[in-house]
Amino acid sequence: MLDGLILWLDQVRSIVFWGCVTGLVVVDLAAAGAVVVTRSRALVNRWTGPVLAANLVLIGVGVGVPVAAFAARAAATALAPSLSTVPSKGDPARDAQPASTTASGY
Repeated sequence: MLDGLILWLDQVRSIVFWGCVTGLVVVDLAAAGAVVVTRSRALVNRWTGPVLAANLVLIGVGVGVPVAAFAARAAATALAPSLSTVPSKGDPARDAQPASTTASGY
């Protein structure tokens, strides 16, 4: 069960990181393109705040989610040995004892 969770966390970490990097590039290229095409100082003044906010959100999510996924993966990996199955009390494979030989022959 934890193996599936670990694999899923690795996939989510990668997808979120690269999605945020792509979003960051798209937002910044669109903002730079709009400034170059219009050459308007008013546009720069009006859109600097929202573009900066979008960049901060994308950077925060792009770094925060992979770090949280890595921490959860590390915790799942650390807990995996303690969650392994233990044979029940009446398990014949565990309860079978080899024939003992004693010095007296009894």
